[in-house]
Amino acid sequence: MTEPIPSEFNESLRLFDNLHLCALFISLCCIIFIPLLGRMLPKSKKHFGVWVLVLFAVVQEIFDYSNRASFRELSLARDLPLNICNFSLIIATVSLITRNRYCFEFSYFIGATAALQSLLTPGFSYIYNQADYIMFFFQHALIIVLALWNVFVDGMITSKNAILRTMIFLNLMVLPVGIINWFVDSNYMYICEKPLVESPFLFGEWPWYILSLEVVGLLMMLIAAIPMTMASRARSLNN
Repeated sequence: MTEPIPSEFNESLRLFDNLHLCALFISLCCIIFIPLLGRMLPKSKKHFGVWVLVLFAVVQEIFDYSNRASFRELSLARDLPLNICNFSLIIATVSLITRNRYCFEFSYFIGATAALQSLLTPGFSYIYNQADYIMFFFQHALIIVLALWNVFVDGMITSKNAILRTMIFLNLMVLPVGIINWFVDSNYMYICEKPLVESPFLFGEWPWYILSLEVVGLLMMLIAAIPMTMASRARSLNN
């Protein structure tokens, strides 16, 4: 099983220390102002904003993997994009380009909520140096930005039974990811071993912490569904 690699940097990190609060503030500014800026763009320029965000997503992945390679050897057990936030970024990028409803619903309900949890309670044990820290917050804030761009710029809203479909898809992902975990001795999606994270969202040991994450995730999705329900009703009244 893959274990975190201790470093002088990650051992100095603390939850809600000055560095974490600063990173949260910058992330929040990006999450709020980038979709609002996109909304203000002329219609003919909105596609330009989309491709700028896609470029950011690609470039940050290149920097992320380059930084990992400079710190340690890349491996199948650590570096496949199979954690929830990793493939949420991919799906959110596809949603941004195609405006596919199902990709949007996943990026909104799973990507944005999981990324928010990660921003609030980062797994500092898995962050190795300053560049890794920056890329961590950049990536997770970007996941939320992409989902909110679909909402505020593209005017997309979730549809009926979206949470149910999202939960089914997420749980179906456990099977192939679990098989990969078994073959390469990894812990993608943290389904084999409890992550070393200071988080109020994790209760108990294996397998009970998985159930607690499911419950917390469902509650966050239900909260995220409130503005979608309000927007849907407002749209129905206007029509």
